[in-house]
Amino acid sequence: MRGFPIRFLFSLAVALSSGTTAEAENGSPPEIRFERIDYGPTPMTASPELKVKRFIIPAARSLVVSREGEAIAINRIGRRIVVSLPDVSSTADAAVAWNRTLPSLFPPGFPLEPLSEEEVRRHFENRPWLPLVVSQPLSAEWVDRLGSRLPEGCEMDSIYLRHYPQRELNAHLLGYTGVSLPDQHGPIAGEEFLWPPAEGRAGMEKSLDASMRGKDGELLRLCDPKGRVLHQEVAREAVPGDTLILSISMKMQRLAMEGLEASGRPGAFVAVDADSGDVLALVSYPSFDPNLFEAGITVEQYKALSEASEAPLFDRAVSGAYPPGSTFKPFVALAGMGAGKINGASTKFAGPGDMLIAGRYFKNWNPQGEGPMDVKYALLRSCNTWFYQAALETGAAPITAASHRFGLGYAPDLPLPSVAAGNIPDPETYNDPRSLANYAIGQGRVLASPMQMALAMAALANGTHVPRPRLIQGRLDARTETLLQRYEPQPARFLKTRMSDIDLIRDGMWGVVNYRTGTAGTAKMRAPDVYGKTGTSQWSNGGKKASLAWFVGWVDALNPRIAFAVVTHGRDGERLSGGGNAAPIVAGFLRTVYGDPETYAVTIPDAPSRDDPVIDLPDPILADRPSPPQEALPVLDGPVEFDLPPPRHSFFDFLFGRLR
Repeated sequence: MRGFPIRFLFSLAVALSSGTTAEAENGSPPEIRFERIDYGPTPMTASPELKVKRFIIPAARSLVVSREGEAIAINRIGRRIVVSLPDVSSTADAAVAWNRTLPSLFPPGFPLEPLSEEEVRRHFENRPWLPLVVSQPLSAEWVDRLGSRLPEGCEMDSIYLRHYPQRELNAHLLGYTGVSLPDQHGPIAGEEFLWPPAEGRAGMEKSLDASMRGKDGELLRLCDPKGRVLHQEVAREAVPGDTLILSISMKMQRLAMEGLEASGRPGAFVAVDADSGDVLALVSYPSFDPNLFEAGITVEQYKALSEASEAPLFDRAVSGAYPPGSTFKPFVALAGMGAGKINGASTKFAGPGDMLIAGRYFKNWNPQGEGPMDVKYALLRSCNTWFYQAALETGAAPITAASHRFGLGYAPDLPLPSVAAGNIPDPETYNDPRSLANYAIGQGRVLASPMQMALAMAALANGTHVPRPRLIQGRLDARTETLLQRYEPQPARFLKTRMSDIDLIRDGMWGVVNYRTGTAGTAKMRAPDVYGKTGTSQWSNGGKKASLAWFVGWVDALNPRIAFAVVTHGRDGERLSGGGNAAPIVAGFLRTVYGDPETYAVTIPDAPSRDDPVIDLPDPILADRPSPPQEALPVLDGPVEFDLPPPRHSFFDFLFGRLR
């Protein structure tokens, strides 16, 4: 880790700086430096009419880099125009009059700071020896255009500005900063900031604000009554925040965003290392440009973002809590096996097209129905009616306990604000037959975030534990690149689940993708094998019901063993399916990654880690079961799961699928 390739990042940061006052030296990050000023042997406490002022030097915030060493949050040294009011006016009224002439002193369109007459007057009366800021932070184009041709009394001041090179790509992950204290104009306080300090307002910038700020410095100035600096010295150097090395793979991050964009629908994509918990990709779509917030976003810009119908400011990957639909079924099956209600593959339930439960009919996605089947086949076909029966036999308490073992119902430990815990119902109040029917298919009160589902899939993949998500791999000293701390992988919780039960779930999830009648054949690859589970659910969005499509699972490969979760939203009236809409997003991602293993730093195994499982077909349907007349179907208590597989024309479908 000591040789982590970040020196080029500092060069990038300097290149992005606009008119820096101090170039980076020996690969160090750009910093604003202050020269010692001493006009003669005047001590800091020489004369009572001289003013000694203490100023705080805001430290540069942490540099943030990806696992490959690509800079994703940097500091640049920005410039703005300031004026020494005593140099252009002798009275407060004259200062106000001069300020009125400012627009005529600069080219049209110049970003002047909108100062009121009262602010100018107060500044002159209370702090004449401090420069008045008259412009907003300038773009590189304005700095070049102005050059040294500034109006009398004006000069360029330096400040730190935050910059996010990838713009929308990491917006929800990193967040953005804002000014914590505006420029002051009243009486000088005991300590003053040389420029407004930044504070984190969203994402990692907010959660890790205290550590990312670094340690502020201190500058002492001795000024005469007219504000001239007679003596200046740095009493304490500002120390930049530590460089943070994230687990994010920018190559995978871009690929995940491209897949969501190509789908044309809002959604989220999470990919983690199933063993270490490293977060490899964390994307919410649509997104926004966090650089808009740095210099102060306009009211119009913020209103457009906050009121946009597809909510680009909302982090769907971490903060979104949605009905997981059929992706929840593996945990229902594990609960039944753990409670002794499902005896491995020996227990079979029929898969009719609908079931009468407590006076109401609950549907299967396949109205034709299928014969008695075991847990593996029920998973690969995502048979709702099989899982209704499994939940009714098992009861709510074991399902809740199994869900908790896989981390559902608990907020993942991430350095981000607003991490959703989702919801796993209280078994004491969710054990009636209708509630259990909804529980069985991940509907009703069951909620989970894409991050939670990815971590649950990681646990099924490794078979022993839910990994604690590791978003930060380590910290480096910003100046010396010395490794300060490495964060080791840690388990969040152990499964304490029989491996034989987990293997049956794996068999079914292998079949979802690789068996001819599975619901996600679109995600099948030659190598490595993909294990998955589709899900489709209904969700209330702004009071309107919308369709959600899920695909979750993992890849049978090590270093890393990628576990994933993807969710995509349907628009009003649009009906989606996990196999038809979410699985293709993952398929495109995985085929690109494993099609170029060197670029994406993955390993293709020589052979699968497990033999292809034996999949037993359902028993034949022995007799037709009459369906109730359509008009007799009452409205269901909650949303109904529709998990449609992609169209298939197999011999099995011909033989059994049309026997009703």
